[in-house]
Amino acid sequence: MDWFIDALIDSLKLLPFLFIAYIVIELAEVLMSKKAKSGQTYKGKWGAVIGASFGMIPQCGFSVVASDLFSKRKITIGTLIAIFIATSDEALPILFSEIGKPYVWLTILELVGTKFVVGLIFGLLIDLIFRKQNAQKIACQVAEDHSEEDHDHKEDHIKGCCGHNLEEDKIHPAKQYLLHPLIHTLKIFAYIFVVNVIFSALIYYVGEEPITNFLLSAKYFAPLFAILIGLIPNCASSVILTNLLLIGGLTFSAAIAGLIVNAGIAYLVLFKQNKNVKENLTIVGLVSLIALLTGYVLLICGL
Repeated sequence: MDWFIDALIDSLKLLPFLFIAYIVIELAEVLMSKKAKSGQTYKGKWGAVIGASFGMIPQCGFSVVASDLFSKRKITIGTLIAIFIATSDEALPILFSEIGKPYVWLTILELVGTKFVVGLIFGLLIDLIFRKQNAQKIACQVAEDHSEEDHDHKEDHIKGCCGHNLEEDKIHPAKQYLLHPLIHTLKIFAYIFVVNVIFSALIYYVGEEPITNFLLSAKYFAPLFAILIGLIPNCASSVILTNLLLIGGLTFSAAIAGLIVNAGIAYLVLFKQNKNVKENLTIVGLVSLIALLTGYVLLICGL
């Protein structure tokens, strides 16, 4: 059972790095949620720029916030897609925890930079295409908001990836900045441990070289394979993709494709909050198409 013990030790080594990362992420999410609550910042023609910038914050918290804001017509479709593309869910915390390995810094910069540029370009382009629909829907929502002012209105709360309130004045700071990051750390640790056990067992019984050779031999199907994993609305999908990238089982182009389409549980929130199913499917389809295009362009470029 040496492979099992090795998987456990490798997973335990990540705990302190993940805990620190999620404390920082919680602070960033609270700051961003304050700006996001009004939604006014993201309605303009530069909403995709701001969205792609905020989307680079790790974890799925801001993409969840964005799904909720989009359902309330506080942001445009281009801004939402820019955020979905730019976010990396659990990929960055895992990569940061492996910072001692060669070229990890370069991988982080390439990952963040590529996803930001792709999110920015396509976010602006989609808002340009849908500019009339965006204006009409936002105007309708503004009118609806004004019509509700004379009625009792439940206060909206911005919630993070795990569903907890991000408004720090509504909750004790110790719970906000220590307990929630700790819970998220343990949750992601469980995913990482399971993935490490599976990978360790495969490497022990099959061998690392046959596995990586098999995955790399099908490199022209790898972006599509990664996208199918990335569409799983769970933190585990980004954990799997990142681990495959680290062991050399996925090329950078395939990993980017999977992580572009991955937005954690944000898709579930989108379908729950936004009742326009056709619009939701269009968003998922556009993000998947962009991921596929980016993956194959990078593959042709030899990445």
